[in-house]
Amino acid sequence: MKKLTFIFSFIILIGYCTTLHAQQSIDAGAIDNYLTSIYKKFSDNRHDYGGNYGEARDTILIRFQNTLAETLRKESFLNVKYDSLSEYMRIIASEDDKLKIISWDEFNGGTWHVYNSMYQYKVNNELAVGFLTTKTDDQYSTDHTEVYHYQIQLIDKDKYLAKAYGTHGSGKEFYVFRLLSFRDGVLKDCDSCFNGDDKFIYEISRGHDELIPQYNSETKEIAYHELEESYIDGDLDSPSGFMKATGKILKLRYENGAFIPLEK
Repeated sequence: MKKLTFIFSFIILIGYCTTLHAQQSIDAGAIDNYLTSIYKKFSDNRHDYGGNYGEARDTILIRFQNTLAETLRKESFLNVKYDSLSEYMRIIASEDDKLKIISWDEFNGGTWHVYNSMYQYKVNNELAVGFLTTKTDDQYSTDHTEVYHYQIQLIDKDKYLAKAYGTHGSGKEFYVFRLLSFRDGVLKDCDSCFNGDDKFIYEISRGHDELIPQYNSETKEIAYHELEESYIDGDLDSPSGFMKATGKILKLRYENGAFIPLEK
């Protein structure tokens, strides 16, 4: 039965991809439902690393990524709303309707998550599509880009401030601000525009939502709590491994293409 199911799914996939290449008119809801069905199958098999009949998690994941990328590249599919898919992942768009970012969970190891994300950017009369993650040969990111993006702000002409979330366990979570622009044919992070860094990364203990950094679109400022090392029972020889807020608010303000620190 599993073999028959796989063969049937494979036939559907071939038909769908053939139709994509032909750029025929497809019902937007059907595309949304098909992408959702692939991701749901991946989620159901996310612990299957051995695989049966080629249906291991990685095979399904690659199918989802390829199908999503091919869909995003087609101008005729710009009317797809992704109502069903958005129930399983984060889909956001910029206010000028040029940039769309889709983020999903590829690895859930309890409190450790590895998120992946893909963008669609309208440039001239073409659609540019790519990943916003940086991965090594073993498929794990090393620079805090394995996050899901949940806010976009058009902060300057064709420059977008994206806010994202990630967690590597150990009772901590981190927030990332990225200033993205389309250069050299791809969407890129800025160069040293966050007080010398390409991204602003801020890690806090989980369960402290009051410490989540905030962006003010009117003043173009990122406000965040100053943190300091906390110690077990006040013993300076026993650091807890966690940070605590000092009560002071720090700010980065966007000026002339970069975020600069304001005076404390």
